[in-house]
Amino acid sequence: MASPRVSIIWLNYNSMKMIDLALRSLNAASELDYPSDKYEVIVVDNCSTDGSFEKIKEFLEKRSGLRKKIIRLNKNLGFTGGNNVGFRARDKESKYVVLLNNDAIPFKESLETMMEYAEQYDVGGLMGIILKYNEDNVIDTAGDYMDEMLISFPAGEGRRAPWIIRKPFYVTYADGAYALYNVSCILKSMGERLFFDEFFGYGDDNVLGLMLWNNNYRIISIPKVVATHRRGSTFGKGPTPLSAYLDARNRIALLHLTNAMHKNRIWLHIVRTTLSKLLKEEVFKRVVKAYYNGVKLSEVLRRKYNLFIDIYKAPILRVSLREFITYYIAGMRRSLLAYNEERIVSLIERWKVD
Repeated sequence: MASPRVSIIWLNYNSMKMIDLALRSLNAASELDYPSDKYEVIVVDNCSTDGSFEKIKEFLEKRSGLRKKIIRLNKNLGFTGGNNVGFRARDKESKYVVLLNNDAIPFKESLETMMEYAEQYDVGGLMGIILKYNEDNVIDTAGDYMDEMLISFPAGEGRRAPWIIRKPFYVTYADGAYALYNVSCILKSMGERLFFDEFFGYGDDNVLGLMLWNNNYRIISIPKVVATHRRGSTFGKGPTPLSAYLDARNRIALLHLTNAMHKNRIWLHIVRTTLSKLLKEEVFKRVVKAYYNGVKLSEVLRRKYNLFIDIYKAPILRVSLREFITYYIAGMRRSLLAYNEERIVSLIERWKVD
């Protein structure tokens, strides 16, 4: 099989606190078992001020055999805007683009493996099994599903690979930690961008997945371990005021742009979860701000892109009224995770790729 050209986009922002991990990620990206003349690494720095850009640039300049582009932005455009800059800078002959987080370490053979499946199944997007960093064969995500409440659930999280995964299966979206996309499918679904800049962060890979499905492009997860990932390195582990605000604002925006059946229920759940995340952080003002700005954002996106998303074109977890009351309003998070694992297992079986 001829090796298609591919552009790997690697985003950085103030990573000195994890610079060893970031450099390990870049080093792994530079040593992939793939023809060196057929892939490039595009590093986009989101106006870092902590010295990490200089470290990364010095590291890359020593990699003489690596096709690379180094772009430093004069302002922080977030995950969405930064990756969009990288996408526009891609080699125009690249058939695929890959998103690689700076806290994810791809395995040497992973790109070749992902490419083989992408070519075989002719999909819009693809991911493999991603393990938790420094945990023995424990899954971070093996593919991501959304439910009707617009909440995401990573398949297999906390289970040991390969878990139940033996064949490729369809997912709502590919996790942006390490994912491969067909450029022509992106262009037809999103135009000359990967994400909507306006989301900044949270509301990126999931929205891209829904947009691909809305344009009849499938997304699969493959039964191969491809990387390790230390989740939360940029925004931090657990909710922060910024991450909770962005999560709430962007979910409200997405809510108003979709045909999700439980819109009033979703709003109640967003209020409850945001309140719990932002306790003692000017709670009321932040919730109101997230709602107000989320509605405004949906209006901007609808007007700018004539945007409407049918979530039911993708594999989605359904939510009954009883489930909503039991798990989302009563707050039975632990039970919810266990319950959704059962449903995810069922979806994996149902959505196996032929």
